[in-house]
Parts: sequence; C-alpha cells; structure tokens
Amino acid sequence: MKHQTVVAEGLQEDALHGWQAEASNGEYDEQALRQALQGPLLTRRLPGRLEEDFRRHARERAAGLLRLSVYGLILVYAVVSGAAALFTNEPGLKTWLLVAVLPVGLVLAMIWLATRLDDMERVVEPLLIGSVFVSILGCGAAALLLGEDLFAQIAAYETIYVLIIAFSILRLPLIKVSIASLCAFLIAAIIMLVIGQPVLWLDSLLYFFVPWSLCVVVGGMLEHSERRDYLQNELLALESLRLRELIQQSEQELARRTMQADYLQLIAGKPSLHALFQRTLGFLIERTGAQVGMAYLRTDDGMLQPMATWGASLVIGPGKKLTDADTASALVSPEDTLLGPVIAQRSLRQMTGLPQGYLAIRTGSQTVTPGAIIMAPVCQGDEVVAVIELGKLASFSRAHEDAVAAIATHFAYAVQAGARRSGGVGSGGEENRVPDASTTSRSTTGTAPA
Repeated sequence: MKHQTVVAEGLQEDALHGWQAEASNGEYDEQALRQALQGPLLTRRLPGRLEEDFRRHARERAAGLLRLSVYGLILVYAVVSGAAALFTNEPGLKTWLLVAVLPVGLVLAMIWLATRLDDMERVVEPLLIGSVFVSILGCGAAALLLGEDLFAQIAAYETIYVLIIAFSILRLPLIKVSIASLCAFLIAAIIMLVIGQPVLWLDSLLYFFVPWSLCVVVGGMLEHSERRDYLQNELLALESLRLRELIQQSEQELARRTMQADYLQLIAGKPSLHALFQRTLGFLIERTGAQVGMAYLRTDDGMLQPMATWGASLVIGPGKKLTDADTASALVSPEDTLLGPVIAQRSLRQMTGLPQGYLAIRTGSQTVTPGAIIMAPVCQGDEVVAVIELGKLASFSRAHEDAVAAIATHFAYAVQAGARRSGGVGSGGEENRVPDASTTSRSTTGTAPA
C-alpha cells in the first residue's frame, strides 16, 4: 500500500508528501570504494566526491594538529632564536635573525591567528602551503647568504625541520607542497646569483635537495597509506551501516509479522461483519495511539456504510452531523467526506489541516478537531472493500502508517469472507447497528488508549 501525506484546505484538496530516503554525506557507493582501493592512490584522483572528502579529512586533521601544537612550535621558536641571540656574537646573527627568523615568526603568528577561527579548516591548506614557501625561502636564503657561517648551518637545519613538519607531520598535499618548497629554495638561489653571492651547491645538496627528496618519498608513502586507510574506514563504515540496516529491517519485519499474527488471532472464529470491523478498529486504535476512529464498509454502489466508531460522530459535509441513531442506517457518499481521493487512488494518506469539526475528538468538556488523520482504503485487488479513518491531536508516525498498511490485506480478505457469510449488509435491523469500538475493544484488543 502506498503512503501519502496531504494538507487539507477543503474536502477534496490533496497535496502529496513524497517519501524520500536521502543518503548521508558520508555514505558512498561500495563499488566505487573498492575500485578506488584497487587503483593508484597517488597518481589518480579518487572517484566522485571521494577526493574532495579525503582532502577535507586531511584539512581537518592538519587543523586539529595545529590547534594542539601551535603553542609548542612558538615555544621552540622562541627558545632557539632567543638562545642564539643571547649567547652568541657571531657576525651573521643579525642577518640570520632578519632573513630566517623573522619570516618564520610571521608564519607562526599567522598560524596562531588562524587557530582562533572557528572554520580554520577552510583556510588551513593555502595558509600552510604559503607558510612552507615563506619559511623555506627565508631559511634557504639565510643559508646561502651566510655561506660558511655558523648561522648558515642553523638556517640549513631549519629548512630540514620545515620539510619534516610539512611532509611527515601535517601531511599537506604532496604535489603542492613539493612544488612550493622547491620553488622557494630555487628563488632564494636565484636571488643569491643576482646579488653576486656564490652558491655552495654541494652544501645545498646535502641540507636541502637530499632532505627534500627523502621527504617527498616519505610524504608520498604516508599519503598513500592515509588514503588507503581512509577508503578502508569508509568501506567498513558503509558495510557496518548496511548490516545495521539489515538488522533493523529484520526486526521491523519480525514486528510486522508478529502484529499480523496478533491481528489474525483477534479476528479468528468467523466473526460477523460488525464484530470484524469493531475488532479491527479497536486493534488499530491501540497500535497507533489514535484518539478517534471510523470504519466503513463500501457497498456495491460505491457508498460507504459506517460499521464501527471510536469516540466519533459521523459528519457529512460542513455542519451536517448525524446522530448515533441515524448513523446505524446511514449510507455516506465518499464525496461528502475526505475519502474520495483516497478511494480513487487506493493509497493510504495522512492528512492535516482538517475542516473544523471533521472526525472530532470528543472529551468530557469539549470537542476538538484532530491535528491529523490517517485514511486507509482496504483493497482486494483493484476493488476498495472498506475504508478506515483514524485521528489524533498529533501527527502519526511512519510506523503508525505501516501498522495500518500491515493488516490491510488480511482485513480485506476477512471483509469479503464476512460479506459472503452474511449475504451482504443492508440497512436497518440489529445486524446493521453500528457498534462503538471503544465500548468493546477491551475484551478483544486489550486496553486501548482513550
């Protein structure tokens, strides 16, 4: 049985509410994940949105590390530069402080400011690539400019530290940070050539090009491992989600079958049509928490005959309310109710925005229009043999709609069997008295909610 939700502005208005299942942001196609795991993870982008999601994961990881370590980096920077400034008098001190230390200090200040942002992940990648470029440019220029000086060696070591942090700890995008760091050192070398400073290529090979090459290799291995771990974790999460869904579906199917078995046990013994409608309505009132209900038999000429009620009076059109005595012999046209579209489309609907007084909930002190009603046609093949209306102040859940749909087929067979046994239902007589399900449901369905 199809499920729809509509908003009633009049008796026949119906705006459909489609039931849509949306995949969560973290859910991927299993086949795409397996193909990505089998392919090259560094030389080819991951398929679909996997590449962007992995980069977002890497940015979040780098931002988290910086938030934890920025004060430690600042402390190390202050201790090293302060100790060098206080305890050495080498000629290259001022040059080192100006060319190597100052750019790194500015970089650390920018990183600290970025950690104050709530959305640091959005800027962390360009910020860190720029930081690597500026740091390598300053430290490389200081190492080349100072030549054989002590601070040239210190600046050379700093380039190695920056490379290790960038490639092995923060694990920035391999190609981008490789190009940025290499270009920064080459620009520093070009500047030295332009100003006439001799470049010690053998020394720079040892303190930059060899460490840079090793860091690129190690960084590639780490990124490959991280990409594989990311894909495997997503695949495991997807499989776990599928397993939970299967378990949930099995539990729902078990609950559905249990409910159907309870209903079949309730209507066993070939009850009369009125007893059948009465028990069915009471059963659904109990299972859905409805506060009002009506059950109709559809006659051969398409009219609706009320067969059972729960705390309701039949209303035909605006302001036309039948008394309990009239209800017993009433034949209602579907067009005089909200049931016309439901019967025509043979689909279960939940409707809100009801006309004032429709299927009203009667209490000791007042009469209240339901906040929502479920209208369920009971179909045998393409033929609607009965209709059930349930109402309550709050909306019905999807589980409540499923509960009504779960017994509809069994109810349809029972209605047809009961009609054949009784030879049809006419008007008048004791057999056609409309029982109130609220007066007898305790004996057939347990205690139903009032």
